[in-house]
Amino acid sequence: MKLLELLYNQENKYIDEIDRLEKSPDDVIFIEAKNNSGWVCLKAQENSFDWNIVRLVGSFDEAKEIINIIPFNDYVLLVDKDSDLSEYTSLKPNGNLIYFENRVASQTEYHEMEAKSYLDFSEIGIPKDCIRAKASSLNSRIDDLFLVMRNIVCGYIKIIKTSWHYAEVAIEINTEFRNQGFGTALMELMTRQFAAKGLRMSYVVESDNIPSVKLAQNYLRESFRLDKYVKS
Repeated sequence: MKLLELLYNQENKYIDEIDRLEKSPDDVIFIEAKNNSGWVCLKAQENSFDWNIVRLVGSFDEAKEIINIIPFNDYVLLVDKDSDLSEYTSLKPNGNLIYFENRVASQTEYHEMEAKSYLDFSEIGIPKDCIRAKASSLNSRIDDLFLVMRNIVCGYIKIIKTSWHYAEVAIEINTEFRNQGFGTALMELMTRQFAAKGLRMSYVVESDNIPSVKLAQNYLRESFRLDKYVKS
């Protein structure tokens, strides 16, 4: 089975890998074991602060036999929660990532009357014209959203990776504007954008980032968790 087909079989779990494989295939290495198992290795992108990323595909019991030939000296390894890596003393546990998503299969599942009014945030002091949409550079069919007040970008929520049915978002609120409801405003509007388009949002959060976890829990459902290990 081809790698892209293998990843699309669990599309919500491999948005990053699919995005990179479709856009920069030379940055993706697949170390294959038996029975469609193995390690997808993503090179850190040039001029970024990202780590090399390694992801388990398929059975850990099959893939662990070839873990020692991963072609990076240092990397972050993401595996299904509770995979037993105790014998690999060079790998250091580093928490886990929580993956959230909304599941909207089509426009007919979206009910306008059940949703909140997403442009009226006067109760938290955000005028209607402060949230601005900008077409995503990733052509994901969903606009990036920016919250601008007095010509200052207070925060944004934007598309960072895409697959056919999913887009992963990142949200950032500038330090001086946090805890004022801006993140809630942006997440609410973005959630409605996805619902109206019949697409699915993916939002990945470090488990110890409590504010982001709480924000995600208000609008999305937890999909799965991956344990995170660092080799350096």
